[in-house]
Amino acid sequence: MTIHVFLGPTLSPEEARQAVPGAVVHPPIRHGDLLALHLGPGDTVVVIDGVFHQTAPVRHKELTDALRRGARVIGASSMGALRAAELWQCGMEGVGLVFGMYARGDLDADDEVAVGHLPSGDHRALTVPLVNIRWTIANAVAEDALTAGDGDVLLEVARSLHYTQRSWGALVHTASRTHPEAAEAAVALRAFAERRPDLSDLKHRDALLALAHAREPRPGGPVPADIPAPLVPRTMYLERWRALHRPATAAPGGQVADVGELDQLRFQQLYAPDFPGRYRRFALRRIAGGGAGHADVASTDDSALADAALKAAEERGITADRLPDGAWASWLTEEERASGDARSRLLTLLVRSFRVGPGAAPFNDVPAELRDEDGAWALSAGAVAAADRLNTQMARTGSRRTPRHLPGALVRRHLADVWRATGPDGLAAAAHDRGFFSLEEAEEAARRFVLLHRVGAAPRTAAG
Repeated sequence: MTIHVFLGPTLSPEEARQAVPGAVVHPPIRHGDLLALHLGPGDTVVVIDGVFHQTAPVRHKELTDALRRGARVIGASSMGALRAAELWQCGMEGVGLVFGMYARGDLDADDEVAVGHLPSGDHRALTVPLVNIRWTIANAVAEDALTAGDGDVLLEVARSLHYTQRSWGALVHTASRTHPEAAEAAVALRAFAERRPDLSDLKHRDALLALAHAREPRPGGPVPADIPAPLVPRTMYLERWRALHRPATAAPGGQVADVGELDQLRFQQLYAPDFPGRYRRFALRRIAGGGAGHADVASTDDSALADAALKAAEERGITADRLPDGAWASWLTEEERASGDARSRLLTLLVRSFRVGPGAAPFNDVPAELRDEDGAWALSAGAVAAADRLNTQMARTGSRRTPRHLPGALVRRHLADVWRATGPDGLAAAAHDRGFFSLEEAEEAARRFVLLHRVGAAPRTAAG
């Protein structure tokens, strides 16, 4: 039963807490923030401000996912008004005049609500949003502080300024240069805004209305019953984002900043000696579970699990004698194709080719079966954080000294050394055995840790 408020330059945290005592106040919302929260029925999310220029904005799927989980989602003023105007049919509640103007189509540009602001914790605004200037002009005309004609001219001047340069001072300066006849009106409008903040800061007004709305109970349940299922989808991308942004666990009850559970899994996937065995059991269990009449799928007996998987594959028409040569060549090395028995070769092919869906990855979230025991799992989070710190320090010594600038051959040698694999086919096979979609995906994941491994800082209990 928590109210989460995402805000920045529109409203101060103190004002938000005064309006909604006990609210959890967050910085402007960005991609991943909602997925990191454990939202459910009874929780409320109020989106006021959000980032979009310097980092990825909150995605529509993230908001509809919060609705699907039973949370109430309210938007107003800025990013919240934009998203609410786009998602009100999905159950997101829009509040205020800014939302109404976007929902009706009176406004259609993102820069109406955009502002430049400090990146620090207070997120103080450095510019004035166009929607505030628009509202100030309307109120100044209504109060006879400005003529309608001058208002039209000044609105065009404001629209000509980029949102990062749009301020009252810039409006006065630009008007005096491009429309001298409106110079005095621009000065008068600035004075009106300073004198009447209640009639010049629409976003602030709407934000307070949204917080008052959040304190009132919502009738009709957490999510309207008539929302079409396709509008609240669960996709492989959403599940991957959730795993990426869910905070990693470093110790019982502890978390590591800026490290997600998927980061932990990637480290284990790359370096844990027992991960191929874990992944093999995971894949075979999923394959076996897909067929009817397979008892004991959850058995820890590897032989019984293999038998169940082979039986399920046979029911789908997949047997060693039916597979074309190309299938074997795609998933087994030349040496593997020439050795062992047909049963073991088919099991290896099934594991390496396993996907959770057509064309999808082997897994999207962080399946419980792929987690290590708690101690090693916690060490993995520490290793990821250490790698990031080391990479950040290295990046300060040169613009091209980052993981993405590492030569591909160096990363591949790193994996060959860690996995004790030889040749492109051997490396690709090792990557598939660890649940990577491809060797290229494994190489991209390994870039983050190459430097840490070279300096010998990776925890031995996690890396083996």
